[in-house]
Amino acid sequence: MSDDTVPVSIGFDALYRQEYPALIAVATALTGTLEDGEDAVQGTMLKAFVNWGRVGSLERPGGWCHRVLVNACRSLFRRRRTAARWLAGRRRVEPSADGPSPDVLAFWAAVRLLPERPRQAVALYYAGDLAVEEIARILTVPEGTVRSDLTRARAALRAELEDWR
Repeated sequence: MSDDTVPVSIGFDALYRQEYPALIAVATALTGTLEDGEDAVQGTMLKAFVNWGRVGSLERPGGWCHRVLVNACRSLFRRRRTAARWLAGRRRVEPSADGPSPDVLAFWAAVRLLPERPRQAVALYYAGDLAVEEIARILTVPEGTVRSDLTRARAALRAELEDWR
């Protein structure tokens, strides 16, 4: 789990090492590919580095990074949705034997069908391994809203994945 309550004196290198695994997990969950996830994380960390004077003085610079990342993934998701409409009906790419299992791919594909905030909450919770409290801070919503989003998302995913099998 990410610990964003580190001292203000944390350096950029330490923040990068500390937050990178969780950021990659969240970005990959939201974008659907490691490559797009890595691009989003690198863009996020570049913004953090360029604005380090301000970001480094925040109480939770890792939380700032997660928020910027979620916004970047939101933008990518919108661009992809537009492209997907155009590409509908094109050939289907089969997962490689080295990649995630079909069940994992189906789960994250179903997650990407959820409305925006529940989709982000699920990715931050499961892929980012963040606590409900931290997700609430990142998404700027009450903790109860995050819990509600996760509960509704689980129900929607359960229904979606039962149809898949």
